[in-house]
Amino acid sequence: MKVSVIVPVYNGEAYLAKCLDSILAQTYSDMEIVVVDDGSTDGSGSMADNYAETDSRVRVLHCTNGGPSVARNRGIDVATGDYVCFVDADDVLHPSMLSTLCSIALETGAEVCSCGFLRSGCFKRNPEGELAVFDGVKAVEKILYQDDDVTMAPWAHLFDRRLFDSGLRFRKGILYEDLELLHQLYFMAAKVAHTSARLYYYRDTPGSIINTWSERRLDVIDVTEGIEQAYKEMPRLLAAARDRRMSAAFNILLLNARHGHDRDLERRCMAIIRERRLSSLLNRRVRLKNKLGILLSYIGKRALYVIARV
Repeated sequence: MKVSVIVPVYNGEAYLAKCLDSILAQTYSDMEIVVVDDGSTDGSGSMADNYAETDSRVRVLHCTNGGPSVARNRGIDVATGDYVCFVDADDVLHPSMLSTLCSIALETGAEVCSCGFLRSGCFKRNPEGELAVFDGVKAVEKILYQDDDVTMAPWAHLFDRRLFDSGLRFRKGILYEDLELLHQLYFMAAKVAHTSARLYYYRDTPGSIINTWSERRLDVIDVTEGIEQAYKEMPRLLAAARDRRMSAAFNILLLNARHGHDRDLERRCMAIIRERRLSSLLNRRVRLKNKLGILLSYIGKRALYVIARV
């Protein structure tokens, strides 16, 4: 099994070397590393070129800036591996991540394999974890209910390259493009396997888009609406999709309260919440956090905003 590791980078020279060093240090060697320089204006592109000159497994694509979706898609288009793995340029892999995920893929026959991740601290020398295997529908259900035993991002995954042969790609120009694509990849897979072993280090940088407020954050409302529409004929997944959209509305409502208090946006979010909250409250699969939010919404918006300021 050859693995194509796709690393999109935009002005990431502060962390890129650590990222690439961690990939090259993998105990699994049958791989190629495709670094997609997304129009960087710092030294990221030349740094990547230096790695390509010293290791034949590294190749670099230099592109005009198009955003992470376009960069990942360029990597998919040129990937020659049997499996595809996405790594953000400021993140780090445990040395055994690829070998562990490849072993799981061979052992279970899963088209999608994932692992746990760290946001802080250090890797354990020999991380251990429990293995769970689901069918594709169950995996979609888990990602929409935001269960802890799935990884809800494109990184920390190993994808069978054939899942992309239908033309599935990340949508350009939106946030939450990973949520929009990931549920489709899970649905197409006959098996999805996840190990709780923490083998991926996600660097949660304060200046990242997801950690700042902008109108682009509202994309999650439209993305989750699309997911609802996709499963409208499948009651089991529709219930999960409706809860995920309500969860998105809660998130945007609280962010709006902290950063702008747009009344039209507030009304839009509350309409989504009111329409879905009773069914989610009665749904055993809905996580406790969502049910607490629902109860507070019945008390009133002020109760929610108190939580938003905590």
